[in-house]
Amino acid sequence: MNTLWDLKYSFRMLLKNPGFTAVAVLSLALGIGVNSAVFSVAEAALLRSWPAKAPEQLATIFAQTPQGTENDFSYPDYRDLNEQSRSFEGIVAWSRHQFTLRQETESQNFLDDWVSPNYFTVLGLSPQLGRTFTAEALSSSQPTAVVSDSLWHRVFNADPALVGKTILTTTGKAYTVIGIAPPHFRGLERGVPTDLWIPVTMEYGSEELGSRGFRDFELLGRLRPGATAARAKTELATISVRLAEAYPTTDKAINITLTSEQERLHGALIGTLMLMTIVGLVLFICCANVAGLVLARSEMRHREIAVRLALGAGRGRVVRQLLTENGLLALAGAAIGLLLAFWLLRLQPALMPPTGFDIGLDLRLDTPVILFTFTASALAVLIFGLVPALHAARPSLVPALKSEESSVGRGSGLRMRNTLVVGEIALSVVLVTASGLLVRSLLKSREINLGFNKQKNLIFCDLEPGIAGYEGQRSLAFFEQVAEKVGGLPGVKHATFAQRMLLTGSGGGANVHVSIPGFELPQGQPNIPIKFNAVGPGYFETLGTVRVEGRDFTATDGPSGAHVVIVSQTMARRFWPGKDAVGRHIVIEEKPWSLLGDFQVVGVVEDAKIIHVHEDPEPYMYISFAQAPREWGTLIVETAGDPRTMVAGIRSEIRSQNAKVPVEIYTLHYLMQQAFWQDQTAASSVGVLGMLGVFLAAVGLYGVISYLVNRRRHEIGVRMALGAERQDVLCLVLAQGLTLAAVGTGIGLLASLAVTRLMSDLLYGVRPRDPLTFALSSVVVVVVALAATYFPARRATKVDPMVALRYE
Repeated sequence: MNTLWDLKYSFRMLLKNPGFTAVAVLSLALGIGVNSAVFSVAEAALLRSWPAKAPEQLATIFAQTPQGTENDFSYPDYRDLNEQSRSFEGIVAWSRHQFTLRQETESQNFLDDWVSPNYFTVLGLSPQLGRTFTAEALSSSQPTAVVSDSLWHRVFNADPALVGKTILTTTGKAYTVIGIAPPHFRGLERGVPTDLWIPVTMEYGSEELGSRGFRDFELLGRLRPGATAARAKTELATISVRLAEAYPTTDKAINITLTSEQERLHGALIGTLMLMTIVGLVLFICCANVAGLVLARSEMRHREIAVRLALGAGRGRVVRQLLTENGLLALAGAAIGLLLAFWLLRLQPALMPPTGFDIGLDLRLDTPVILFTFTASALAVLIFGLVPALHAARPSLVPALKSEESSVGRGSGLRMRNTLVVGEIALSVVLVTASGLLVRSLLKSREINLGFNKQKNLIFCDLEPGIAGYEGQRSLAFFEQVAEKVGGLPGVKHATFAQRMLLTGSGGGANVHVSIPGFELPQGQPNIPIKFNAVGPGYFETLGTVRVEGRDFTATDGPSGAHVVIVSQTMARRFWPGKDAVGRHIVIEEKPWSLLGDFQVVGVVEDAKIIHVHEDPEPYMYISFAQAPREWGTLIVETAGDPRTMVAGIRSEIRSQNAKVPVEIYTLHYLMQQAFWQDQTAASSVGVLGMLGVFLAAVGLYGVISYLVNRRRHEIGVRMALGAERQDVLCLVLAQGLTLAAVGTGIGLLASLAVTRLMSDLLYGVRPRDPLTFALSSVVVVVVALAATYFPARRATKVDPMVALRYE
């Protein structure tokens, strides 16, 4: 009964003060909503387990090499691991690719996984319609595929009759749909959903699937019941030794190990705590503001509370009543916060980097997110409600019943509000400092020498002539003809081609195994994997890559010419330190790429960023495209003016050569957006949180100073009646505000020293304790605090001494 009465009375009191209620609820909704949205991102990106049955039994398998960690395996190595391991029920292999689906008159890009036949069985997933891959189906010559639930709904309108039908790609290849994947299953790579699964045996040829040098597969294993991760690691290490002895050319000095789901989650918790600590500061600032409002309101209700105490109500009863009111505020804030979080999550597509297909995390307000929201709400009640409630339940009864001020109560309340404001300012300093470091890191990142000229007007045309039947030398002839035709267009300065684009996040990771005559490799390795690209004549001039020594590729470096290679500066320094690399030799041992034999170094070029802008320089080499032609590649065009105006003409010229060859065109500006997206997102997200924190701190400071001005109207009137100038009053009030700001800024700088140390992995070219950033963040917060103090201070100067004295 008492609980119902408390709820009813609390509800009436909140409705009686709609202004206070609205401000408090909206403040809490803002803090809770932002925290819920960010936690949803963290849960989807880091904490959510594998989308499979009994995910705690799954483990990621990877290899440790002298060059670092590798996630890619050859298919023969995968088969050996799957057959020889006794700790795993099964191991799956998959390789990510892209396909273009032909749908009536339109086409659209999607991502597909080429998977081992046991893929769905090991994951413990059953299709919602149809079936998955079976041994009988794999023996069929007709390619089969499993379609994702998302693709089924988006493109095929959830037509149940799709199972058994054939879908076509723009290449003309047909796949029979044998099943629809379960809802919410988006593949095994977070943020990059898969829409089609195809058996690997139907895509790769026997040469690729039989080569141990062709490493294109990631592995995930399911531990048997009772098998531990430690035992599985020991077994994988034993198999590693066995493979190294049997296949020393490709598998020597490779140690295969795993990361269990428990280990992965442990590592993910650290990243999640860092992320939630930053965004949690906003919630603390919001709670501090609401606590200030609650304190002010409790001081206005001191007579009401004193009457209740005088009539026999216990202090615990009063505290419970006040906490009930605060709980209703938090509950309303949580409800609106969830709506805000839902709206924020809907913004994900607009925040994703530009790509040719849909990407993004599977964000949803599921059970963990809702539990987090209400946990945050309960925490908010304790933060903003408990101390003010305890303070309000201890009024001086006699002065309160006489409607007089309680100097003790008011003084302690003021000190508490000052403390809250100081805390808000300190937290805002931490946020502004963190955002400042990330912004400076972004600016430093944009100054990185990428190994090409970012200012050039470049167009990249991704082509796949192999789809139209071009192979080997015919593919080379196609690229040479297209480059010649496009190079002759008005407004085109240069046109060349390469096997892959830089900074696309993948592709640049392809490598071949090489040996260096006269260079002793670590741990007695017979060879070493080196990333490479196959490029045409004029590639370095077109991109603006500096040639350090030697020459470029020429038309004579063709199939019948001597094998030649151009290496990066890092490769030259590592393998021929202090010597001239030009004229040296490299032996390439890689069958699937048809790159075999001795290659002579004819040039050295500056290091270039291959996969992402923050990667460390590593050995890299360039091979003449004419000596290793592939069925795909990139036409690179430099234009004299705006490249966007040339896109239509270039596309038309390419299609005139063969309209069946798929064309995807990107500008350098587009690629730079992709390359810096992660840095840009981190800086802008934390920057928004920093601005929000400063604004909320300014609101809190404004409220405290306004309260002080109202309390000191009589004092200010006396001072002005005795001859004090308006300027003196202004300085008096500003000094109070700036004192709070100075104390909060000092505490915030000390806290920032500890917090920013955790950000070292996120920064580039900036120290976590960068003095310039710390100084600028302090100035920003103090200036905003000065502005928040100025307006109530200016109002204080307009106090009429006669009115103030007559009122008292």
